[in-house]
Amino acid sequence: KLYGGIKVCEDEYFDEKRQSFSMDSFEFSNGEVLKNVNVEYMTCGTPKYDGDTITNAIVYCHGSLGNFTSVKKIFPLMYENAPFDENKFFFISISSLGSPGSCSPSSTNLKNKFPAYSIEDIVNFQKQFLAEKFNIKHVIGIIGNSMGGFVALTSAILFPDFADFIMPGVS
Repeated sequence: KLYGGIKVCEDEYFDEKRQSFSMDSFEFSNGEVLKNVNVEYMTCGTPKYDGDTITNAIVYCHGSLGNFTSVKKIFPLMYENAPFDENKFFFISISSLGSPGSCSPSSTNLKNKFPAYSIEDIVNFQKQFLAEKFNIKHVIGIIGNSMGGFVALTSAILFPDFADFIMPGVS
């Protein structure tokens, strides 16, 4: 909905947008492997393709207490002709590794036996998901808030050609 030209969303919007994808496995940087790894995410906007490759993706990374719904922080910039016009960009917001909607200590029932993980693992988790689900090997940008800003920065360090821009906030 638009209120005074600013896009805001009710909780029902996110219930409708919530999606889930299962990766066969994920290998942590410490060598541990989990099978049947769930990824919670949502998309909004319009994907544009070159063949079977999405060319206009922007990834949103949430803070440590957030999840895929945290993308609402940039919704005021996502209306027509705004900086993040949904008609021009395809946004993918992922509940990161360790978040309850995705692969986490609670969702796997591993609790304190869940593999130790780092921001690097979160980056690799997201990158693997984007490749497997969307065939994405390059994104226009990565936007991150708080811990998500560290994810954006780490992604740029580890994979400097993966994104054209990063926007870390409150990091």
